Amino acid sequence: MSEKNLYQERVSNKLAQRLRADKRREPRHSIALRVRVAGSDRQKGPWSELAETVNVSTGGLALRLSRKVIVGDILYVELALPARFQRDIKPSATHNTYARVRYIEMQERQQIVRLEFLRTPTPSQTLLANVKF
Repeated sequence: MSEKNLYQERVSNKLAQRLRADKRREPRHSIALRVRVAGSDRQKGPWSELAETVNVSTGGLALRLSRKVIVGDILYVELALPARFQRDIKPSATHNTYARVRYIEMQERQQIVRLEFLRTPTPSQTLLANVKF
């Protein structure tokens, strides 16, 4: 076997191992998109903020958010999401949906918030996030 074929086989094996180890339902894609995020704080009331994504999948997104939120919060997000990431029957140029805060981490003094898209939020989920732009 040639050296090039050995290298390709090694790279292929490493990728296969990564795919087996990755338990996510959908792969994440590193893409920077502008996002408008809105929510409601019990003490301060409704708020909205412009943010930028870190990565996106069909199930959710991660973004840099300056507003402090907690896991479980329901937020309203509006972004120009490419059609390949939309699960809707009729993808649109602007994707408007609700999302739940699933995980929060700090990276280099920035808060990275991971959100899971909610397909059909119940009225109780949207109670605090009934703010739209």
